[in-house]
Amino acid sequence: MATHHRQNAAGRRKVQVSYVIRDEVEKYNRNGVNALQLDPALNRLFTAGRDSIIRIWSVYQQKQDPYIASMEHHTDWVNDIVLCCNGKTLISASSDTTVKVWNAHKGFCMSTLRTHKDYVKALAYAKDKELVASAGLDRQIFLWDVNTLTALTASNNTVTSEY
Repeated sequence: MATHHRQNAAGRRKVQVSYVIRDEVEKYNRNGVNALQLDPALNRLFTAGRDSIIRIWSVYQQKQDPYIASMEHHTDWVNDIVLCCNGKTLISASSDTTVKVWNAHKGFCMSTLRTHKDYVKALAYAKDKELVASAGLDRQIFLWDVNTLTALTASNNTVTSEY
């Protein structure tokens, strides 16, 4: 559901509400795909896109439907995803201004990080340090410790750290 507020010429506030009616389980991407992550250990492909849904696919199942599950918590485009922690955790960046942390094996949202003030557009993962960086249209870059889910440091286009 999306809600938009407007004022007309007389100063009265109008509320416009829109709903998307769809199948309970959609085994396809409704809109464009923005990001992919492959888990070669479990032969799974994660797709994320403009329908706000992250989907999990089996890479090598040829006789069965490759769709496994959907992860739905974002309310706007999912712009980027990174698989980390040996494939156990998936991090997603969205135009809903959030970064979400998912259990990649079970497909549920474990945490929502709300530090950005505008669309979150990109993620980067440093495997050797278990750190994820998120960047958005707010010109902020945040560096996250994946294990504690805390932002280490941030400033306009500059990140400093003890590492």
